[in-house]
Amino acid sequence: MRRNDDLEARLKEWGTEYGGGRYEEIGWQGASPLAVMMKYHGRAPDGLTQSTRTDRTPADEVHEAVEALGRQVEGWLPAQVIRIEYWLPGQPVEAKLQKLRRVGSQVSRVRYYQLLRLARIYVAGRLQVAFSEEVDGAAA
Repeated sequence: MRRNDDLEARLKEWGTEYGGGRYEEIGWQGASPLAVMMKYHGRAPDGLTQSTRTDRTPADEVHEAVEALGRQVEGWLPAQVIRIEYWLPGQPVEAKLQKLRRVGSQVSRVRYYQLLRLARIYVAGRLQVAFSEEVDGAAA
């Protein structure tokens, strides 16, 4: 099964930019000011400064859409599911379900995919991009 739309690419980019993992300590978010001063023997050179709020990426728009979904009355759980799906790529579904159980949400595998679909539809509508169902490889 594969997807053939812009939404999936944007969600993967968002997962890469916002998700944690083995690279989460790279960049400014993990560097202490003292370590930077030691590395450069003083203040860091110009051009290496931390990003500002005006440096927006397409992933920021996706993140805002997911945050808006999480603020909806029934949107907290779909927002958690889409975060888990894209922030932890490559992990088995059972591991993802276990993470949901840790935050107090008992969902089955079927319900997980239903919530993921709802979240994708919401994010697609918020971003004004087309939503498409999964396409079977034989039909494409």
